[in-house]
Amino acid sequence: MRKYYIDYLRVVAIIAVITIHVTVYYFNKFNEISRIDWWMANLLNSASRFSVPLFIMASGAVLLGKSVNIGDFYKKRAIRLLPAIIFWNMFYLGFSLYKGMELSNLIWMLKVGLFASGKAAGHLWYLPMFSCLMLFVPFINKWLIGDKPSSDDLRSLYYVFFFFFFLNGISSIAYNTLEIKIVWFKIFPWFIAYFIGGYYIDKYGNNFSISNTKILSAIIFLIFTGSIINYFFAHHYGILKDNLVLGSVSPFIFIIAFLIFLFAKVNSHRFKESKTISRVSEASFGMYLIHPVFIYFLRNVLSSYNLSASVNIFLTIILTALVSFFFIMALRKFSFMKIIC
Repeated sequence: MRKYYIDYLRVVAIIAVITIHVTVYYFNKFNEISRIDWWMANLLNSASRFSVPLFIMASGAVLLGKSVNIGDFYKKRAIRLLPAIIFWNMFYLGFSLYKGMELSNLIWMLKVGLFASGKAAGHLWYLPMFSCLMLFVPFINKWLIGDKPSSDDLRSLYYVFFFFFFLNGISSIAYNTLEIKIVWFKIFPWFIAYFIGGYYIDKYGNNFSISNTKILSAIIFLIFTGSIINYFFAHHYGILKDNLVLGSVSPFIFIIAFLIFLFAKVNSHRFKESKTISRVSEASFGMYLIHPVFIYFLRNVLSSYNLSASVNIFLTIILTALVSFFFIMALRKFSFMKIIC
């Protein structure tokens, strides 16, 4: 049975991702734009930082709690993730060339940079993080549903452990010989909490006796508090970092993401089937991957008009969401393209 509230959460999450990437540009212009415009960027950015945790929680609610074969699970996830990792990293290398990347930097990225950073564009950090998380999902799932692991299961788990020991060995050598930091494979453990949290709230969320008013009030309070702290560090210390206290692994976002998911679960009976919501939900993965391209072009186009930063923000968010959705839906008309978006 399809969980319609999960579709709505994915739609909220992808709009939030786009909002972060649109507003950070203006957030970093603290002394260059009006204070009203900066606060608009700050508040919208602060109110959207839950985006990736929400995606992870939605995946946990969908993927956990089922008895699955480890080999079959790995094959299904590999088919979903590996082509996307390869395609989109190559795509963004080409896009960087279009934006002016020097050929020497491209060669370095192909030789070392891609493996060292795990990504060819900032937002692609999600792919290796999620891939690493998926390696442990079958074992987390067995623990949650109470299945006793077989000797083959434990052997598979230690193969996964060895893979990370191997990566850590390479990372150590690279840092001590070339001063290259390789950390992309160390990020995922933080997101296990979100992944299990999605399953937990999906299964037991209705047992919580907390009103919608209290949930929403807590969310608003935490977002506003985070935005105030952002202003404090920007104004007094010149630190312009939108994830300083509102990063995906901060206590603020941890609580906010859980509260949003809980709110949706408690009110899941109110979320009715919607073809539009379902389509956006299905396209959200592809929208996540392509949206920075449209932000780049729209920012260049809108900069030629004499618009305030606040108007630019709202127009860019709306147009990026729409264009990204229709572009991905067009790509998905071709069956062979569904594998990468």
